[in-house]
Amino acid sequence: MDTLYRKLDLIEQLNLSVGTIDNHMKKGSLKFLKIGKAVRFRDADIDEWVKRHYPIKHIGKNTTKEQVNGIKKVFGGIHE
Repeated sequence: MDTLYRKLDLIEQLNLSVGTIDNHMKKGSLKFLKIGKAVRFRDADIDEWVKRHYPIKHIGKNTTKEQVNGIKKVFGGIHE
């Protein structure tokens, strides 16, 4: 079974407003499930939506410390 998230979870984890989430839901760009009056979001749908609409947040969410250090090394940054 997929993990389901509430709208509040998305707002807190992605640092977005309620209006932003609602707008994407209305446009159909953010898939959601209705369970009675409740709205829930599947993990896979959230990941796909973040990739398309917020690529920088997606990169930050999925980048490991080793990858960050590699990027810093390439650009002459500080190493850990």
